[in-house]
Amino acid sequence: MKGTVSSDIDKADLAYSLLQNCNSLSQLKQAHAYIFRSNLHQQNFLALSLLYLYASLSLPRYSHLIFSSFSHPTISIFNHAIKAFSKIPSLCLQSMYLYRQMIESQVRPNNFTYPFLLNSCASLCELNHGIEIHGRIVKSGFLPCNPVSNALIDMYGKCEKLGSARQIFDEMCQRDVVSYNALFGAHARTGEDMFGARMVFDGMSMRNVISWNAMIVGYVNGGDLNSARAIFDEMPERDAVSWTTMLIGYTRNGQVDLARVLFNSMPEKTLVCWTAMISAYTQNDRPTEALALFHKMERARVKADAFTMTAVISALAQLGRPELAHWITTYAEREGIERNERILTALVDMHAKCGNIEEACQLFEEIPQPDVFPYSALITGLASHGHGMKALEFFRKMQMANVVPDYITFVGVLTACRHTGLVEEGLQFWESMMKDYKIVPDADHYACLVDMLGRAGRLHQAYEIVKIMPMGPCPRALGALLAACRTYDNVEIAESVAEELFKLEPENTGNYVLLSSIYAAREQWNEVARVRKAMKAKITNKLPGSSRVEVSRRGKCKAISLKP
Repeated sequence: MKGTVSSDIDKADLAYSLLQNCNSLSQLKQAHAYIFRSNLHQQNFLALSLLYLYASLSLPRYSHLIFSSFSHPTISIFNHAIKAFSKIPSLCLQSMYLYRQMIESQVRPNNFTYPFLLNSCASLCELNHGIEIHGRIVKSGFLPCNPVSNALIDMYGKCEKLGSARQIFDEMCQRDVVSYNALFGAHARTGEDMFGARMVFDGMSMRNVISWNAMIVGYVNGGDLNSARAIFDEMPERDAVSWTTMLIGYTRNGQVDLARVLFNSMPEKTLVCWTAMISAYTQNDRPTEALALFHKMERARVKADAFTMTAVISALAQLGRPELAHWITTYAEREGIERNERILTALVDMHAKCGNIEEACQLFEEIPQPDVFPYSALITGLASHGHGMKALEFFRKMQMANVVPDYITFVGVLTACRHTGLVEEGLQFWESMMKDYKIVPDADHYACLVDMLGRAGRLHQAYEIVKIMPMGPCPRALGALLAACRTYDNVEIAESVAEELFKLEPENTGNYVLLSSIYAAREQWNEVARVRKAMKAKITNKLPGSSRVEVSRRGKCKAISLKP
């Protein structure tokens, strides 16, 4: 008898060890099979371990099957199951279903149950469920329990109900550091009332690094970088979150050079930091520096992920270099970067902008269910590189797939119409954009429309549109119309348009050259001389320009400034 008991204990220990070392679904299924063959599936701690592991792999069906094997689940079993589901964002709703089952089974929740449920409500931003659970907590008398109150503060904060979070905090009889951090997290989420948060923070005697980081996040989200930096500089110790948050604060506000200074002073640079800095260069139209930093990251032996590659690919799209586009595509394949929809969309956009149309179309076909972003990228790229008819073909496919176009899509569609001379179709798309899709045209749309009409010789119609632009005439639209005036020899409209351009772009000598050429074509030499004299005056006051030459070798990119 003793031998049998000892054997069962040994088997249970082995089964538990197998579960602890599971790293994949196949290993978990093997351990599960061993437990079942050894008749150990009735042991609660093994069954609950299985339930938790299946939940961690986002396999709720298996977890529910295991839970259903308990004929009369106790409060402890319910709590373990609810906890397992509440820790996986995609399964939080399952914990709410278990809670309903618990109530129906007349098993009373306790102070361990409510924090897990509130965590699920916070993850789902289910405010109504959270309020309902709050009511049950009050009735059951568990509100004074710190873990319960802390979870309530956290839930209201993540549901952006700062007032409710603050009320729970203020009514607590005894607070711990988690209480304070939950409140700071509520403030940090939106950056709201950071003055009030600072008052609480200054009166707090038991701060930890999470408290300091929450304050930095709050100031960053509120756009107060000076206060964020002041907190950062005061910190007795910083972790990776402190440095990354401050870095992202600078990059988000376009302070790229300050971000780089901070980046260079980091004691340890995580992948998130490298990616944030590369993205900052990309988003601020500094692609050469983005690419240079990426190569520095390679030399530091930091392996890129899909987010890093998206930032680098976007930088190369700005450079418009076909050979670099091919290089990064090969690089991503060689490094085993996951070709998810985000990566594929970035690759489509890059190849389309670089003129690699065949590659862009092939990559587009790899996307299982393309949304508006890859469609817009491909349509705009096709239209910009003289493939207007193919761009419109993809737009019709997009409509047939019930993908709703956005304002960028219509920039591509109107560009396609202006390059192919499909004026009437372009006007129909213009009306459809406003009436069917409720898109308010911006300066880019108006510039496309004016250019389309100007190229077709409909100068008076184009000029009338320029005069009624809600945002006022923009240089792109006026420049397109001035170029059309030269093509169709319309000096009257040209003079009016040039006068507006001289006001908007006084340093742009190209506008003077264009007007001068219109006068020269009509042999109005006095007017030519007058315009050239005005242009020379502008050149005298103009700051010296510079050119950039990029030398590329194996994806390496070096910028050389050439100044006069």
